[in-house]
Amino acid sequence: MADEIQRLQDELRDAHRRLQLAADATGPLGGDPSKALLAGVFRLSPVAISLSRACDGMYVDVNDEWTRLMGLTVQDVVGRTTVEIGVWTDKAQRDAGVKPARESGRLRNLDFPFTRPDGTKLILQLNASHIEIGGTAHLLSYVKDVSAERAAQAALLASEQLLKASNNRLSQQVRLFETMESLASVGYWTSGAGVGGLRWSKGLYGLAALEPGTVLEAAAARSRIHADDLQQFAEARAKLDGSMLEYRWHHRDGRVHWLRSRMRSWSEDGSEAFGVVQDITDERETSLALQERLGFIQKITSRLPGVVFQLRLKADGSFEFPYISDTVRDLYRGVTPDDLMRDASCTLKLHHPDDLEAFTTSVRASARDLSPWRHEYRLRFEDGEVRWLLGHAMPEREVDGAVLWNGFTTDVTSRKQAEESLRDSEARFRALTELSSDWYWEQDEQFRFIRVDRNLESFNELPAQSLVGVTRWESDALGVSQAQWAAHRAALAAHETFHDFEMQRRHVDGSLVWASVSGTPIFDAKGCFKGYRGIGRDITARKRAEEKIERLAFYDVLTELPNRRLLMDRLQQALVASGREKSTGALLFIDLDNFKDLNDTQGHDVGDLLLRQVAQRLVASVREADTVARLGGDEFVVMLQKLDRNVATATAQVEHVGKKILRQLNQVYLLGTLEHHSTPSIGVTLFEDHQQTMDELLKQADLAMYESKSAGRNTLRFFDPAMQALVARRTELELDLRHGLQRNELVLFYQPVVDAHARVVGVEALVRWQHPLRGQVSPAEFIPMAEQTGLILPLGQWVLEVACLQLVRWSAHASTACLSMAVNVSARQFKHPEFVQQVLDLLRETGANPQRLKLELTESLLLTDTQDAILKMTELRAVGVRFSLDDFGTGYSSLSYLKLLPLQQLKIDQSFVRDVLTDPNDAAIARTVLALGQSLGFDVVAEGVETVGQRDFLLKNGCTLFQGYLFGKPAPIELLQLGDRSLAS
Repeated sequence: MADEIQRLQDELRDAHRRLQLAADATGPLGGDPSKALLAGVFRLSPVAISLSRACDGMYVDVNDEWTRLMGLTVQDVVGRTTVEIGVWTDKAQRDAGVKPARESGRLRNLDFPFTRPDGTKLILQLNASHIEIGGTAHLLSYVKDVSAERAAQAALLASEQLLKASNNRLSQQVRLFETMESLASVGYWTSGAGVGGLRWSKGLYGLAALEPGTVLEAAAARSRIHADDLQQFAEARAKLDGSMLEYRWHHRDGRVHWLRSRMRSWSEDGSEAFGVVQDITDERETSLALQERLGFIQKITSRLPGVVFQLRLKADGSFEFPYISDTVRDLYRGVTPDDLMRDASCTLKLHHPDDLEAFTTSVRASARDLSPWRHEYRLRFEDGEVRWLLGHAMPEREVDGAVLWNGFTTDVTSRKQAEESLRDSEARFRALTELSSDWYWEQDEQFRFIRVDRNLESFNELPAQSLVGVTRWESDALGVSQAQWAAHRAALAAHETFHDFEMQRRHVDGSLVWASVSGTPIFDAKGCFKGYRGIGRDITARKRAEEKIERLAFYDVLTELPNRRLLMDRLQQALVASGREKSTGALLFIDLDNFKDLNDTQGHDVGDLLLRQVAQRLVASVREADTVARLGGDEFVVMLQKLDRNVATATAQVEHVGKKILRQLNQVYLLGTLEHHSTPSIGVTLFEDHQQTMDELLKQADLAMYESKSAGRNTLRFFDPAMQALVARRTELELDLRHGLQRNELVLFYQPVVDAHARVVGVEALVRWQHPLRGQVSPAEFIPMAEQTGLILPLGQWVLEVACLQLVRWSAHASTACLSMAVNVSARQFKHPEFVQQVLDLLRETGANPQRLKLELTESLLLTDTQDAILKMTELRAVGVRFSLDDFGTGYSSLSYLKLLPLQQLKIDQSFVRDVLTDPNDAAIARTVLALGQSLGFDVVAEGVETVGQRDFLLKNGCTLFQGYLFGKPAPIELLQLGDRSLAS
C-alpha cells in the first residue's frame, strides 16, 4: 500500500508541475500542441483532478478519474459549486477549508467525508494549489480515496501504540536534533555506495522546502545549485576535506538562497561522505544591505560642499582618520582619503603657520572637555593662495579611552571675504546714518554704550553722553518687564541680531515717550565678538495711534471695560495658564435684574449712568489681576484667575467674591437726582487645565445665571461640570482604547532586570499607548478605565501574546535565549475562569518556553480568593510558568499566605527603595524583605533603583536582582539594550 501511495503522489506532483508550467506559459487551455498535451494529461491522469474558481468554488472542469471516483458525470458538475455537489456543507466551511490555499498557495492532505449519489460513503483526501488562469484565480484540486487507509489505520492503531512506546526515547532525541536543525537553519546529508545511498535529514529538507524523501540521487540534489556555483561545489565534493563552501541555491519560494557547507569523508576509500548545510541568506542580505548603505553614504557625502570625517585621538596620543569623504581631494588639492588614513598629519604642512598652534590647541581642548569643536583656520598652498576653512565636530569618549569626532569641514573663504568687504563699507554706512532722522549707537563687549550719535537729544532732551558707559538696562528705560529684559539680554549674549526692541523714556516734561531699537553684533577679522551697533527711533506717535485703535477694538466705549473680544483673548490666555500651572479659574456671568424697566421709564441716558457705576463697583470688588468685561446691554463677566488648586477651596474663594459683588451692587445708586436700587443675578463656572472651550465656559456661566434668576434673582448659582466632564472623558477614552486595540496603537516597552554584575537576566513588559491625537497616554490613565470596563481582558491577552512571541524570537539566539519575561496580570484578568487555559493555549500556539515567562501578581489580588489563586498558580506552575509578587510591602504582606502560594520571587516596591539611604524605616523594610525572601527561598528584585548608592546598599544586604533607571528606562524592543553592563557604569 505504501508503494502505491508513493506512486500516486509522484504522479500527482508530476501532473501538477506540468499543468502549472503550461498554464503559466500559455494561459487557458487552447489549441496549440502544449495545450493539447496539457489537456491530455489532465483528462487521462490516473489521479482524480478538478479545476474550480477560487472565488466561489464553481467547477470549470474535472477529469475522467474524478467522475469515476465521485460517481458524477461532467454534466452533473461543471457550472455547479463544491457546496452544491456536497463537498462542503456550506460556504463558511468551504472558506475555512481552502483558507491555506489562499494564504500560502497550497492546501495539503485535507480529509473530508463524501457520499456518492449511489449512497456510498467515502473518506476522501484533498490536495490543492492556487493558480492563475487568464487572470482569474483557480484551485487545481487532487482527490484521493483514503477510506481503506483510514480503516487500516484504525486497525493498526493498537500495534502502533506499542511501537510508539518503544520508540519514544529515540523519538525524543530525534525531535531534539530536528529542533536544533530548525532553530539554526541547518541540515545534513550522508551518502554511500549504490543506488539510494544519498540521505537528507529532515532539517535539510525543511531548509530546501522539499518534501522528505524526494531527493534520492546526487543529480537531483544538485539540480537546484546555481549554475555559476556548480563547479566549485563539485570540486569541494570531490575533495571532502572539510573546507568551508558558500554557494547559491534556487529555492522553491522563487528566491536564490545562500548556503554554507562543509563536507568530509567518513570512509577510507571516500565512498561514504557526509555534509552539513546552513542557510545564510539573511546574513548575506544583511551584509549586502550594509554595503549598499555605505555606498549610499559615500555618494551623499561626495556631493556635500565640504568634507565629512571621523577623527580619532587614540589612547597613545596619536591621531587617525577612520573615515573621510572623497571631497577632501578638492578641499586639500590632491590629498586622497587613503593618504589621510595612512598619515593623519599629512595635511598639517598646508596649514597657515600663524594658525597651526591654535588649530591643534582647539582640538586637544575639545578632547579634554568633550566639548563641541568649532574652529576657523587657513590653508596656504604652494602657489601662495590662502583659503579659509571652518570645521565643526562633536566628540565622544570610546570604551578604550580614545576620543572620536564626527564632523564636517567646509570652505568659508567667500564668507570671510564678504566680512572684509562689510567692514570696508562701514564708513559709508556711518556717513549715511548721519543723514537719518534716527540715532545711531554702539556698545562694547559688555554691552555698555560707547557711542550715541545724532537725534537722541531731540528725543528726550537729555545729553547723549549721559548714556555712555552704562548698559541699556542700567539706563532710565521704562515699560520693559523683567521677562522682556531677560529675553533681550539672552539674545545679546548669544550675539543675535535683534529688531524693534521697544521701551519708554520719561521726557523732561514728565510725559512718556516710546523708542524702538534694533541692533546687530560686531565681529573683528578673527571672528571675535566686539560689541553691538544699531539704530533707534521715536515711535511715540505710532504707539499712541495703536493704543487708540486698540481701545476702540478691545474696550467698551461706555464703561471703558474690556469688551467681548478682549475678554475672549484673556480667557484663552487664562485657559492656557491654568493648564500650565495646574491652577483653577472662574467665570462670573452677571445680569442686572429688571434693567429694561429702568431704560423704559427713565431713558437710556440714565441706564448708561447705572451701567458705568456698576462697572466701577465690579472693578473695585476684584483684584487687579482679574478681568471685568461688559458683553453688551446689562451683561457683565468677571474672570478670576490663579485660584486655589483644590476645587473645594477655589469654590469657596469664588463664593466669597460673588457675595462681595452682590453686596456692592445692592447698594443704592445715585443716577443724577434719582436714587435707584438694582440687584444682579450671577452664574458661576469653574475652569482648570483647559478642559472646556471658551464658548462652553460662557454657556455654562450663562446657564448658571439663568438658574440664579429662576431661584428668585439677586443670588448666585454654580454650574457643576464635574460629572458631565468625567462621564464624557471616560466614554471618549473607552472608545479610543477600543479603537486603539483594533488599530494596533498599543506597544510594549521593556525594562531590563539585571543581576549583581549588572548583566541583563530578563525584562518586564510594560504596555504603552501611542494615541494618534493625544500622543502617549499614561498607563495610569487608561489601565484603571480598562479594568472597570472589561477592556483589560483583550488588552491583557494582547500583552501576553506579544511577550510570548518576543520570547520565541529571543530563543533563536544564544545571547538572549536565557532571558525571562515578566508580565503584569490584572486582578480582573487573573480571576477570569478561562485565564489558565488562555495562558496554556498561548504558550502552545506561540511555542514560547514557559520557563521564561513570569507572571507578576499583586498582594490584593491574591487575598480576595486565596484558594482559587493557589489552584490557578499551581496549574500554571506545573508547566513551568513562574510567579512574582509585585510591590511587596505596600499591601497586606501576610506571612501566612506567602508560604501557601507557589511564588518564586518578591519585588521590593520602589517607594521603599527611593529613600532607602535617607529614611531608616525604608532601609529597615528593605532589609526585612530581603531577609524574608532568602529564608523562604525566593528571589528578590529591587524596583526603582536609580542611583549607585541604592544599588550598593541593596547588594550589601543580599539583593541580587535590580530594576530601575540606573540600568535602563523602559524602551521599545528596537531600542532595548541587552548587552552586559558593568557595576562601574
